[in-house]
Amino acid sequence: MTDASSKAPRATRTRRLPLAARIVLLVVATVAAATAVWSLWNIHAADENADATATLTRTIDEASKPDADLKRLLTQQRRTDARYDALLAAKATLLPRLASSVDANVEVSRTLTGRLEERIAQEERDSQPQDADGTSTQDAERDADPALDEQERRKLEELLKNNEPTEGDRSDPAQDGKRTQQGGTGGDRDAKPW
Repeated sequence: MTDASSKAPRATRTRRLPLAARIVLLVVATVAAATAVWSLWNIHAADENADATATLTRTIDEASKPDADLKRLLTQQRRTDARYDALLAAKATLLPRLASSVDANVEVSRTLTGRLEERIAQEERDSQPQDADGTSTQDAERDADPALDEQERRKLEELLKNNEPTEGDRSDPAQDGKRTQQGGTGGDRDAKPW
């Protein structure tokens, strides 16, 4: 029996696949892994596109309201543009239908960003006070020399002195709120026009 038991381990050797079969299996496994990664990326991109589209839709709805906070919406919209830019950077790896959806949403998003910027600029122009000739007083103040020369300083001091309350104003506080027969208040007799 010793002869039979010594021959048994040699007969139970495992057979290996031929080299060509192993190469084919390795290629199939690599393609399957690449397909899985590509599919996961497209699933992630589709979710990202759907989320950015929902944000874009909310921003459009909020921007149409008259009391919308345009600066906050513009900040939110710039973040949405950045998300779409990230998707566009990998456009070659996206499915064709998803890529066309991203392209359409990018166009809408950039148009909305431009309109928000225009509305904010228009509101800022409208809020600036205007001179009689149509230029804004803020621009005129910016162009003017902020330092006063000696003559302007004297005029300003005179105006301040003239604007101080007089003795008559201080002496009769009961007359301040009452109307006189001339139509003014008692305290307005010595009031300066400015």
